[in-house]
Amino acid sequence: MVRKSSILLACLLAIFTSCCNSLPLSVHKRWIIDDATGKRVKLHCAHWVAHATPMLAEGLDKSPMNDIAANIAKAGFNCVRLSYATYMFTRYANNTVRDIFHTHDIPGIVSAIEKYNPRVLNMTHLQAYEAVVDALGDHGVMVLIDNHVSLAKWCCANDDQNGFFGDRHFNTSEWLQGLAFIAHHFKGKPNVFAMDLRNELRGSRQNHHDWYKYMTQGANTIHDINPDFIVIISGLAFDNDLSFLKKKPLDLNFPHKIVYESHIYSVSGDTHRWRVQPVNWICNATIQLLHQQSSFLLSGKNPAPLLVSEFGYDMTGGSFADNMYLPCIVSYFASVDLDWSLWAFQGSYYYRQGKVGLGESYAVMDDDWKSYRDPNFTQKFELLQRMVQDPTSNVSKSNIIFHPLTGYCAHVNNSKELVMGDCKSNSLWSYEGDGSPIRLMNSAKCLKAVGERLPPSLSEDCLSPQSSWKTVSMTGLHLATFDKDGDLLCLEKDSNSSKIVTSKCICISDDDSSCLDNPQSQWFKLVSTNV
Repeated sequence: MVRKSSILLACLLAIFTSCCNSLPLSVHKRWIIDDATGKRVKLHCAHWVAHATPMLAEGLDKSPMNDIAANIAKAGFNCVRLSYATYMFTRYANNTVRDIFHTHDIPGIVSAIEKYNPRVLNMTHLQAYEAVVDALGDHGVMVLIDNHVSLAKWCCANDDQNGFFGDRHFNTSEWLQGLAFIAHHFKGKPNVFAMDLRNELRGSRQNHHDWYKYMTQGANTIHDINPDFIVIISGLAFDNDLSFLKKKPLDLNFPHKIVYESHIYSVSGDTHRWRVQPVNWICNATIQLLHQQSSFLLSGKNPAPLLVSEFGYDMTGGSFADNMYLPCIVSYFASVDLDWSLWAFQGSYYYRQGKVGLGESYAVMDDDWKSYRDPNFTQKFELLQRMVQDPTSNVSKSNIIFHPLTGYCAHVNNSKELVMGDCKSNSLWSYEGDGSPIRLMNSAKCLKAVGERLPPSLSEDCLSPQSSWKTVSMTGLHLATFDKDGDLLCLEKDSNSSKIVTSKCICISDDDSSCLDNPQSQWFKLVSTNV
């Protein structure tokens, strides 16, 4: 009995800690890997704000800390980008949480924290931050410690004096002091795997000389104290631009511990353009810009890992630009199996920009931290939370047919129909490029167009023109073939069912700027996988 109990306990512990027992992590080419095994570890993270004016992780007035950590894990995130302000640890590390809240005169928030997390108010900022790290670790969630700002406040603006080395609130000596403190204090913390140097460098002082100088100093400061940590390097222009590395790489003697980061939102460009230009055009331009500025790092002679450490969308559905942008960027993330961190998890703020209890429309959680703000969140992110490319795999490559608008993947159901379904048990397909059939793996059958508004059939006639598929439009997100009359048809999600049909292609011309219909119901991405 004792032996069986011991075995059961060991098994439970192995399952419970499976997410975080791979630390420390390192880098091999464009992949983040487990030091011990060399296996890839894919990051799919959420941001949890702790850098704002109260200098406390948000939401402790809504729910017990342990419950929030559990909900992060339940939502499918394996890590949290947990932000802090430099002054939290260089100037206010020993101040209590209660002291800071007292200066803001928000007794209702204090009472709510006392209700859900009574011990926190008498903790110092350091103790409270560490308690959050430990709660996440208890639920198998890794932590990336993010230096978001120096002065604790909402971020970010070009003129906030928090943006670049030498600004009023960006003293380089104090910044390095803060990095050193964090690297030392969290050394050996089992679920902390990385630190980033600074969020969204910006402002009129930006220049390449200082970027190379201080990023080198910051990275060396962390690595000298804690060589196990991955160091995450941000670019210029609000973390949008790393293109200068093409001419002059960052020269560090521990490249196996360096990951670069980038941010991308619909507001990274002109949001109005989504309304006045074809969606395929804007999506293509968005992906091309991302590649020019940062994702070029993933390929080439000396590839390096890229973490898109912030992206997100208005989860209320109220932003037209975000509604157009998300399927576009999700299709790209899936195609290269990118590491990412979503802004954000916190449903509300204690105090933001003069307002108490303000909700976060970009948050996974609603204002009460009880439900998902976007009821379709789980499905939209299911494939992105999977690892679909494994550099050590010996499995033959195949493809997933992914619909980025909904987050669904294509299945062949029991009636041999092509339908939308989850991305955990989806069908796999082989495809050799434009003009070839899309074949069901381990089968002699392929997709064959039958006619407009009709589902394609699974047929053994894989040499006919109706079985020859190609990607069309600037985005390459339309899968098209010809019907018997020679008309071009594209795969499309049926609006009234889970079926996938073929219909006349929407706005695929590279030349027609007047076509403003939304083609996203026809967007399908063949995502390569060897997992």
